[in-house]
Amino acid sequence: MTGIARIRCLAAWVVGFAAACGGAAAPGDVVDGSPDEAESPADVAHDDASTAEDRFAEDAPAGRRVVLQLGDDVAPAVAARLEELLRAAADDPLLVLATDDPVPPLGPGSLVLAVGNAALARLLVADGELSGLAAGSLALRTGRLGEAVLVAARGTAEGREPPGHPNLGVTYAAYAALQEFGFGFLHPLEPTIPDDLLRPPPFAERIEQPRWPERGLHLHTMHPLELTDLVNGWGPGGPADADGWRAMLSEWERLLEWAVAQRLDWLNWVLLEGGEWRTFATSRERRERLTMLVERAHAWGLRVGVDASIALQQQHAFRLIPEPGDEAYERVQLRDRIGWLMGMGLDFLATESGTSEFTNPGDERMLAWMDLFAAELADGYGRPGFIKIHCSTGQFAESYRDPDTGEPLNFNFLPHYADPRLGVMPHTVQHYGLDDPAPTYGNDDFGAMREFLQEQAGRRPVVWHPESAYWVSFDIDVPLFLPLYAERRLHDLRLLAADEAAGRMGRGEHAGAAMQGQVVFSSGWEWGYWLPDVVAARAAWDPGPATIDDDAAFRALLADVLRPFGAAAPEWVDLLADTAAAQRALLIEGRVGGRPPSGGVVRRNGQAYLQGVETWDDVSDLAADLGLPGLSMTQPDRLGLVEMRNPLHAPPDYEREVAPLLAEMETTFAELTGRFETLAARAPAAVEPLATELAEAMRITALRAVQVHGLYDSVAADLAGRDGERAARLAAARAALDAALELSARRASRYRVEPDRIAAWRENPTAYEFAYLWTARTLFYWWRDEGKAVEQPISPCYLNIINPADIALGEAGTTDLVRVLRDVGDRMPWLGSLAECLAETPGEPVLPPPGLRP
Repeated sequence: MTGIARIRCLAAWVVGFAAACGGAAAPGDVVDGSPDEAESPADVAHDDASTAEDRFAEDAPAGRRVVLQLGDDVAPAVAARLEELLRAAADDPLLVLATDDPVPPLGPGSLVLAVGNAALARLLVADGELSGLAAGSLALRTGRLGEAVLVAARGTAEGREPPGHPNLGVTYAAYAALQEFGFGFLHPLEPTIPDDLLRPPPFAERIEQPRWPERGLHLHTMHPLELTDLVNGWGPGGPADADGWRAMLSEWERLLEWAVAQRLDWLNWVLLEGGEWRTFATSRERRERLTMLVERAHAWGLRVGVDASIALQQQHAFRLIPEPGDEAYERVQLRDRIGWLMGMGLDFLATESGTSEFTNPGDERMLAWMDLFAAELADGYGRPGFIKIHCSTGQFAESYRDPDTGEPLNFNFLPHYADPRLGVMPHTVQHYGLDDPAPTYGNDDFGAMREFLQEQAGRRPVVWHPESAYWVSFDIDVPLFLPLYAERRLHDLRLLAADEAAGRMGRGEHAGAAMQGQVVFSSGWEWGYWLPDVVAARAAWDPGPATIDDDAAFRALLADVLRPFGAAAPEWVDLLADTAAAQRALLIEGRVGGRPPSGGVVRRNGQAYLQGVETWDDVSDLAADLGLPGLSMTQPDRLGLVEMRNPLHAPPDYEREVAPLLAEMETTFAELTGRFETLAARAPAAVEPLATELAEAMRITALRAVQVHGLYDSVAADLAGRDGERAARLAAARAALDAALELSARRASRYRVEPDRIAAWRENPTAYEFAYLWTARTLFYWWRDEGKAVEQPISPCYLNIINPADIALGEAGTTDLVRVLRDVGDRMPWLGSLAECLAETPGEPVLPPPGLRP
C-alpha cells in the first residue's frame, strides 16, 4: 500500500468507513503521510467524524490522549481490565473505542493501543499474516498515527479455548503490549503499575509463537497456600464462611490475569476433603463456588482442571474411590465422582498413583483404575486425563517388566502400560535439574525420569511437571530465597528441547516425537518465589535459542522479566544470575573454592544444612541409617547437630569437609546480600515492593547461613572442650536468629494477603494445622536447630508439629508408621519411647521452647 493509499484508507476509517481499507501496513511503515501528500487523518477525523459526535466535541482540540480501541474478539473480562489498568497508569485522558469507531484528533505524544481485530490493528497486522502463525501466537507492531504512536496487538486462537470463550493469542498480545508500556505482572496477586505509560518506539514489531502447546500452572493446594482456601470452596473462617470466600474472588482474578500475562493456557489445583467436613466436600454449595472459579477462568480463555486422586490417602486428598473394596462398587464411585467434578465445567482432570507417595494397592489393581479413569473421561466427557509420575523409589510392579531392562517395573512408571489416552506428568521435586545430583527421595539423580519422559513421548500426551518451590521444610517456609529454582527450570526445558531436536524423544514408531509442554508445580509466592514461577512459565513459551548457552539464555529471559525495573534492570539480571550460579555450586554441588567434594555430594551439599528439619525427616534418617524399610528421606541428608556428638557417626568429618562449605556459604551470601540491598535502595517507586522483597529474602537467607554455621561450630567447639569458642559461636548463631525474627515480622507486614491467613497456626482445608508461612514467620526450623545444638534432644519427636495420620501416609498409613517407629526403637533403645511422634499435635508450640534461652 502506498503512502497516499494508506492516508486515504485511514481517512476512510476515521470517518467511519473502515471497510474501504484492505491489507495492512508493512512492518515499520508510517501509517500517516507527510502534510504535502494529503490532508492529515486527524484533520479528516476532526471535520467529518459525525458518527462519533456523542463521544467527541466537534471542535475538540487535538490533545494528548491515550486511546484504547478494542476489537470484538477481545474477551469482555480482558477488555474491562485493560481499560482499568490504562486508567490507573495514564496521566492523559483515556478514550475507549469499539472495533470500527473513528479516532478523534490526537496531539503529540498520544498513544493508541488497538487490540484484536480492531480496525487500526488490522491496518498494521493483516489477517493474512496471522494465518501463517502457529496456534496461540501473538503479533505486536507499532507505527505512527499522525503524531501519535500506534501499537497493534493481535493474536491467533489456540483452538482449544473453552467453547465460546476468547482468543488467547489476542489476550497474550494485549498483555505483551502492556508490558511494553511499563506494566509488570510478576507477583500473581500484585501487578506493577507504572507511574506513567512508556511510549514504545514506532516501527518495531514482535511476532512470537509458543515453543510448546501446553503451558500450565499447578497450585499444590495440599499445602496451605495463598489460594488454598478459595479453590477448595472455603472462606478464611471455614466452609461456612461464604462471605469470606466471595471476598477472595478478586485474588482469583489477579491470578488469571497473571497467567495470561505469562502466556499460560491452563490452571489446576489439588482438590481436598477431610473427615470433619466431608459432607461439604461433595455439597451443592461447594460445587457452585468452584463452578464460579471455572467460569471466571474460562472468561479469560484459560482451561481449568483439578487434581483428584484415585485412591491416594494422604494430606486430605479428594478421592475418586474413597471406599476401595468391591470392584463393581469401585467403578460406581469413580464414575459418580468424576461426574460430580465434570459438572463444574472442567476441561480436564489430573490424578495420582498409589495410596501414598510410598505405598500402593498392587500393580494390577492400580493399572485397572488408571484405565477406568482415562476411559471415563474420554468416552463419557470427551476430556483428557493426566496422571502424575512420582519420583519416589523402592516400589516395583512385579507383574510388569521394564521395557528396557526386563526387570520388574518401577511402580511409578506403571502408566507405561495404561490406556494411551492417559497423559502423564513426569514429576521431579525441589530445585534439582534433570542432570544434577539429586540426593532426595532415595534418588541419586533424576535421569530415570528424563528417560521415562523420552520413552512416553508420542505414545501418549506428555507434560513435564517440575517444581518452583517444594515447601515442607525445604525452601520457602524456612525461608530461603533460591533464584536457583528459576535457573534450573529454564535449564531443564532447554535440555528437553535439545532432546527433541536430537531425536531422543519417542521410541520405535514414535521416534522423533515431542512432549506437549510443561505444568509448573507451584507452592507459594512470598519471599521472592514469584520469580521462579514467572521464569518457568515464560521458559515454556520460549526457552531461548539453542545457539546460546544456558547462562546467556537465563540472562536474556531475566532481562525480559525485569523490564519494569527500568534502567537498573541489567544490574538485577547480573545479580540474580550470579546468585543462581553461586547457589548451584554451593547448594547442589557442594563446591568449596570451586572444587566438588571428594567424597561425593551426599551430606556434603549446602542445601542439606540450610533447609529445615522436622520430626519425620529425623525418623526417616534414622530408619535409613539402620537399613530399615519404610519411609524414604524426602530431602538431602546431613550430618546432624545431635549426631555430631556420636564419635562413631558416619562421614563426613565436620571440621575437614562440612565447616569449609558452611563458611563459604556465609561469606558468599553476605556479599550477594550487600549487592541486593544496594540495588533495592535505588529501585523505582513502582517496583520498590518487589526490589525490597528480593533484598530482604536474600538477607534472611544469609542470616540462615550465619546461624547454621554458628550452631555447628558451637557443637564442634563443645566436643573439643573449647568453651570460649563454643559460647562465641552460639552467640553469633543466636544473634542471626534474633535479627531474622525482626526481618520476618517486617516482611509479614508486606505480604500480599492478610498475614494471619498464610502465616498463622489455624484451621484450613489441608492436613496441616498451620498456614504455609507459619514456620517462616516464627522461624520454627531455626528454633528447632538451636534446640538440637543446645539441649541435645535424643528423640526425633522433639518439637513435632506433624500429625502423621493425616500427612505422612494418610489415615490408613498409621500402621506403617507404627511399624517404622517400632523397628527404630528396637534397634535404638536408648531413644526411649517414640510414641509421642504419633501423638496428635497439642496446638501451636511455644517458641522459643521454655528454657532454651537464658
